[in-house]
Amino acid sequence: MGVQSQSALIAALLLLALAINVAFSERRVEHRAAFTGLLVGFLGYNLTWFLYSVTDSGFWLRLLLLSGVGLANACLFFFGRMLPGAFSAAERTLVHVASLAAGVLSLTELVYDGWLRFGVAALALGTYARCIWHLYRRYRSAEGPVDATRMGYLVLGGLISVLTSAADLLPAAGIPFPSVGHLWTTVYMYFWMQVIQRSRLLDLKELLGRGLGLIILSVVISLIYIALLVWVSAPGLFFFNALAASVVLFFVFEPLKRVIDLWVGRLLFHETYLLQGELRQLRRALANIIDIAELAELVSARLRASRRVTHAGVFFLESGGRGYIQPGVARGPRLDVVRDRALLDALTRERIVAIEQVERELLDLDAADESPERARLTAMRKTMERIRAGVAFALTSEERLVGVLGVRDDRTREAFSTYELGLFSDLAAQMAIAVENSEIVQRLKERDRLSAVGEMATGMAHEIRNPLGAIKSAAQLLGPTDVDPESREFVEVIVEEANRLDHVLRQFLDFARPYRGELAPMQVQRIVERVATLMRAEEHAGPVEVAIDVEPDLPAVIGDADQLHQVMLNLARNACQAMDAAGGRLELSARLIDEELPGRPGSTRRRVEVQVRDTGPGIADAVRANLFIPFFTTKRRGTGLGLPISQRLLQHHGSEIRVESAPGEGTTMSFRLFLEQESEQLTAEQRRLLAAPRPSVDVTGGW
Repeated sequence: MGVQSQSALIAALLLLALAINVAFSERRVEHRAAFTGLLVGFLGYNLTWFLYSVTDSGFWLRLLLLSGVGLANACLFFFGRMLPGAFSAAERTLVHVASLAAGVLSLTELVYDGWLRFGVAALALGTYARCIWHLYRRYRSAEGPVDATRMGYLVLGGLISVLTSAADLLPAAGIPFPSVGHLWTTVYMYFWMQVIQRSRLLDLKELLGRGLGLIILSVVISLIYIALLVWVSAPGLFFFNALAASVVLFFVFEPLKRVIDLWVGRLLFHETYLLQGELRQLRRALANIIDIAELAELVSARLRASRRVTHAGVFFLESGGRGYIQPGVARGPRLDVVRDRALLDALTRERIVAIEQVERELLDLDAADESPERARLTAMRKTMERIRAGVAFALTSEERLVGVLGVRDDRTREAFSTYELGLFSDLAAQMAIAVENSEIVQRLKERDRLSAVGEMATGMAHEIRNPLGAIKSAAQLLGPTDVDPESREFVEVIVEEANRLDHVLRQFLDFARPYRGELAPMQVQRIVERVATLMRAEEHAGPVEVAIDVEPDLPAVIGDADQLHQVMLNLARNACQAMDAAGGRLELSARLIDEELPGRPGSTRRRVEVQVRDTGPGIADAVRANLFIPFFTTKRRGTGLGLPISQRLLQHHGSEIRVESAPGEGTTMSFRLFLEQESEQLTAEQRRLLAAPRPSVDVTGGW
């Protein structure tokens, strides 16, 4: 088996893979049947060439000639579909008549005559060359630069394919020549597949360039390896020198690859090389920027100053969250979260959206299709045209879309290769990091401001309590003889309101005071029983039935007994007050549950859940959203600090208040506590509190 036979077999296998890829592609492929027929024609020709070369059988020779006839007609059929009107009726008739004559003669004994073989080869190769000629003529009359460039690549590849295929016939005439026509034609068919599947034109050029780089790298590596082994004279040194050469190549491979890629990029992709350097400098500059407006101005200016972008826009989420605006641009376009939802949702999912891809998907849909998918793609295209973005990149922070980078080159529709899109994606990632840093700085500033306000408010609360106590004491010292009966009522109002204000200040200081609790093993059922006893003893606006539902033999939990008692008592009192004069049922319960571990679906841990359930009117959604905001209250004389204080106390237990409520169906508030035997799940701060010195605790019967 010669090199020509092996190359024919390899080409046949590759063509089979291409034919399967096109025939069974899920995407709509233009001229699918015609191109599949062309691939099958080349496949049959290469396969019968291989079989005839290894068997020298008359049967396979006949099939080889028939496959040549079929290949000529497959070329005529495919290129006739791709280039409508290019072939005249006379050309078609000539090919069909010649094919019919050659096919009939191939079935006779004339198959062994050299002139018939030459005639079939001339028919197949001549038809193929004529198709490339018509492709060249269409290239000369191409209207747009994209189509002209695309056809220019195809004409050049077709010319090389025709010449190398003709060279494959030279060994049959006794002229030795390396066989490359089979494989080059297969590579050419691969590029045709990319074209009819409407893949990106610039990717074809990039693929050729990367392939050239690999070829150069392979040649250089081979020369180095041969140079390191060529001086070997003694057979015993061959293994040592081969090992030494391999070690040398191991260390020089990556630097050598970088150098070759650099020079190939400079020679073949000069604009991409310059863009890469520009974006690298821009990413370095972004590392020192935390102001959003400055970031947007720098990126837009540097991209527009480059040779690869004519329009660049940076959009950031506005404070209200209703849209994305360009900082510093007064009347620039805006992305609305409702009107432009199609594009924003696509960016959230895919991170990159190219207008050419959107248009390609629109072409894949039937013209009469009025499905939601067409409406979505049409809306995306309109949005990108409005913001003048050929490609849009998502700026994401913790899965949030915090911004959009849009770039466009008006000089051509298909402006950026996949490699260049990757460079812009890296820039978008760096911009997202800058946005995150800006948000962190803003949060730190806000925290410092709130901390200062909190310290000032705490100091003011202490200062207010002192004169308030004096006012209360002075009012209480006024005896019955000191004021007239009519004024006595006002004195009582002063004392009552002073007490209420003192209660508000005390709760405010409790909310602002640092946590001073101690965690320890304890039995939660003792808290439930004590709170139930207190609620039965208190007076309520209406009749309240207090019930307990505690699962028997609950294990010990980790918590601060006094603070958990305060939390549960506050929740129970809120429930009784919510039931108002109509009264109802208050149920306090505790049970062991399996809780799913956060971030680990399918994994669970055991915790004790404490619930406070009432049969009151429920909580409206608008109220529930503000339950834990300090000073928010729906009570006439409430302070709005009870639930925030309770939530804060539970946070030190690694828990939070969960609210389940519906209007007219009552409310359930619950929280969950860690078990003593699972204390390893506590945070470092909680473990420190657990290990702190504390009084002895009766786990079985005490607090």
